[in-house]
Amino acid sequence: MNAEILAVGTELLHGDIVNTNAQYISREFAKIGIDVHFHTVVGDNAKRMKMAFETALGRADIVICTGGLGPTQDDITKDILAEYLGRKMILDEGSKLYLEQRFAMRNRIMTQNNLRQAYFPEGSIILKNDNGTANGCIIEENSKSVILLPGPPREVIPLMEEYVVEFLMKYSNEVVVCSKIRVHNLGESTAETLIMDLIENQTNPTIASYAGDSSVVFRITAKAESKEAGRKLIEPVEKELLRRFGDNGKLIEEELQI
Repeated sequence: MNAEILAVGTELLHGDIVNTNAQYISREFAKIGIDVHFHTVVGDNAKRMKMAFETALGRADIVICTGGLGPTQDDITKDILAEYLGRKMILDEGSKLYLEQRFAMRNRIMTQNNLRQAYFPEGSIILKNDNGTANGCIIEENSKSVILLPGPPREVIPLMEEYVVEFLMKYSNEVVVCSKIRVHNLGESTAETLIMDLIENQTNPTIASYAGDSSVVFRITAKAESKEAGRKLIEPVEKELLRRFGDNGKLIEEELQI
């Protein structure tokens, strides 16, 4: 299975905020063996949002979208998706009650526009958001799944942990295990040349490099049915890389594993 992360918000395009959600979601997907092939950011524009959904659903099995679920007129993510899928927007009574209770607990008046947050595309699975007013949802369309989450990271993370990962586990029977080797005193191109034959013949695990501060990091990534099986795949590659890099290479902490 492969996924696309779609972030909605003109503020992201303007650079007013950083899209940390995409980084976090990519890491969580990697843990359960779902490949993220694309990150997309689109502004609060109906035409471009519809195009973004059309493109994402044309090339990904899972589309997870953050942002645009709030009460204001530019929060149109659910409306655009419903229109694209040909579904009606339906009032979810549970979400409405949750909104009313949340405002009452804070002794605040709930203005009418807040009810926008209680409407969802017909057939949605509602994800209760205990850290904000906008519930998320999951929509299954043929063999595709679309997951809509609010934008604030403090709301995204609990929803991912409580609902989304469990839902997506049915699509994956693999875990991803990674380790990293940091190489000093060698440039990226020189270090890569030392292991080029391994890179050219890689299958599982794979080897990828990225330049850090005064060093190069090689990430070894394996997919397997368990963490233990992944480690068995990675260990001989680690040893061979460390042998070739000699004193210039050092194994650093594992990451992306469950």
